[in-house]
Amino acid sequence: MEKTKLKYEQDFPLLINKIENLIITGAFAPKERLIEIDLAERFSVSRAWVRDALKILEAKGLVKMVPYKGAMVVDLSEKEVNELFTVRLALEKLCNNLAAENFKLEHSIELRKLALEIELSYKEDRFDLMISANAKFHNLISETSGNDYLIEILKQVRSRYYILNTFSWSHPEIVKNVVSEHLEIVEAFEKKDYKKLDLLSESHIKYSKDLYINHLKSRRS
Repeated sequence: MEKTKLKYEQDFPLLINKIENLIITGAFAPKERLIEIDLAERFSVSRAWVRDALKILEAKGLVKMVPYKGAMVVDLSEKEVNELFTVRLALEKLCNNLAAENFKLEHSIELRKLALEIELSYKEDRFDLMISANAKFHNLISETSGNDYLIEILKQVRSRYYILNTFSWSHPEIVKNVVSEHLEIVEAFEKKDYKKLDLLSESHIKYSKDLYINHLKSRRS
């Protein structure tokens, strides 16, 4: 019994992370059904574990339970997209301002390394690596802010933003613009240019927001 409990404590969080990452990276698309038995077979776990993991992801806002259909990856309405953008933008600006106050040489070195990794991954069409490096880049900025409450809230909001991000990855011009802005962000931190950081915060996340809203409008028409 103790061994079973220990395995659950160790492996169950990993199961949640695996499913969450598949959603965030777009492997599971918005409105796609998440079938318990398929996930259980895929990850070699029980359906009870999958069911519990989906409940946690529902609480995070990544999954919704639909009557007679089961679990489904969430989609966002135009109102939800605009509200999410407004909240994320305010949090990102606050995070950048706090991070700029604490910014040191070691942060510059690490962010420049990640910016280069993002660019190389983009040129090699390795979007899985690009998405991973992009997450590390922005997580490092969050950590540099030094505010644990802000870090946790921003993590949740960024997770909800995944639909917009994954939709924009299929548009080369947008990806190209986003990739090029990472180095500009580092330079703004190095100069402690708060105004530039605010402008970059907005442009960096606005591409995907505008694109997704246009997609919703065209889908309605």
